[in-house]
Amino acid sequence: MSRGGSRRGGDRGEFAQVGPDGWAVAGSGSGAPRPPPKVGDLSNFGKISKGQPMTFGPGSVFAGKKGTESKRESISRTSSSSNMFSMLSQNTETADTTAKAAVEPTQRKRLVLQPRSKPVEDAEAAPSNVESDVNSSEDETSPEMSDDDAKKKIAEDSKEFFGVRNLDEAEVYFSALPSQQHHNLVDKLVSTAVESKEADAQLVADFFNRAASKELCSPAAFEEGFTPIAEIIDDIAIDAPKAFQLFAMMIKGADFDEERRSRVASKSIDSDKLLALLSS
Repeated sequence: MSRGGSRRGGDRGEFAQVGPDGWAVAGSGSGAPRPPPKVGDLSNFGKISKGQPMTFGPGSVFAGKKGTESKRESISRTSSSSNMFSMLSQNTETADTTAKAAVEPTQRKRLVLQPRSKPVEDAEAAPSNVESDVNSSEDETSPEMSDDDAKKKIAEDSKEFFGVRNLDEAEVYFSALPSQQHHNLVDKLVSTAVESKEADAQLVADFFNRAASKELCSPAAFEEGFTPIAEIIDDIAIDAPKAFQLFAMMIKGADFDEERRSRVASKSIDSDKLLALLSS
């Protein structure tokens, strides 16, 4: 029998290659390692060999499987991308809010212009309006009272006036009555004194003078109160001879002007006699 060739050492064409570390490497020439780089060779300068990225995660029995590693890597990249997108969105919203607050100017309160007040009227007013204004103001401040109550109070005040004969206490007679009842009080006092003694007529004249000076009774109310007596003074003089003199005394106490004196005297039949007494 012939003896086969020795397989020791492999084929003849195969030679052991010595590596850079001094160890012999078996194999064909095509599997030989790359020769060591030459000193000063810069052909591979700047080339970076990117290795597999490092991932962290819990270890498992499937840690060595290739499919698991790729799946874990994709999940890690997706999570990282979503977190990055969320942070960018939050930063963008914050920046927009800050910019909007900075751009919007501070709103000032709108100025509302009110119309100008009505110009002051001329100081000159019609004389006829003055008296009406006084009467209206008296109506606002005067107390409310029925006609029956007013007549009753006037009768009581007249009796008290001639009994007490106190001018200070008598001042409240006008203020306690409504202004539209003042002429009735004047009529009551005049009608009582014109048929009485001269002292009573003088007391009424003094009271009227004080009421006129303190504006407790208006000239119009005085005139309205004297008019009914002036119309019948001639008849009263038949029974009371001094009626004209006493009546003229009380008219003077009211401090009438010339026009009002003439109007009151004109109501009498013997107006000339009454005017003569008022002028003296």
